[in-house]
Amino acid sequence: MANFVNTSSQPLGSITIFRVASFLEAAFTAVIRGHQSRKTKAALSKLTERELKDIGLTRGDINNLF
Repeated sequence: MANFVNTSSQPLGSITIFRVASFLEAAFTAVIRGHQSRKTKAALSKLTERELKDIGLTRGDINNLF
């Protein structure tokens, strides 16, 4: 009776490269979201009380949005 061991291995370092790429992608996405959040808060902060009321917000809601 023959005993076979299946030892399929990934190319050298492929898992490490995948993890590094995934980390960099997540970090880049977080930076983009942070930038968009700051831009949105800045734009909303420039609106008057009446304009904010028209879109259903108050000045205190701006910091709680993100």
